Amino acid sequence: MTLFPKLPFIIIAVAFANLTACNTRERALAGVWRTDSIRNFVNGFSFTNNTFDEHWSTFEYGADGVMIERKKEKFKKYRYQLPSADSLVYTDSTGHRLSGFQIVKLSDEQLILKKAQKPYLPGKNQELYEVRFFTKIHAGK
Repeated sequence: MTLFPKLPFIIIAVAFANLTACNTRERALAGVWRTDSIRNFVNGFSFTNNTFDEHWSTFEYGADGVMIERKKEKFKKYRYQLPSADSLVYTDSTGHRLSGFQIVKLSDEQLILKKAQKPYLPGKNQELYEVRFFTKIHAGK
């Protein structure tokens, strides 16, 4: 028996699995996340800032694809998308891409995002990135 008669069913099954995975990731992302620490890596050197203060933001991801970044009494709204299971993209209201992150970990309690940074100096073989660690804030805590 050849694979070709089964090909449409395989394509549908894979597409459904991808949609289900994205919906599961969106449900896991929904809620309020507190920044725990930010780690910067620059060409072999790293620095972790884990000193929480009032200038750090919380991020509220809604099921409607809107993320609200809150800092003190101020807030900003962005649209967010999960184009794949391991990527998170922020856009403005017109759909213009503002920022993108690799999702390193997303669980009920922890979110870890990684973002590549542009090199400071010209030349090859530079590695710069930032890793942000978040904890989910559950209602009543």
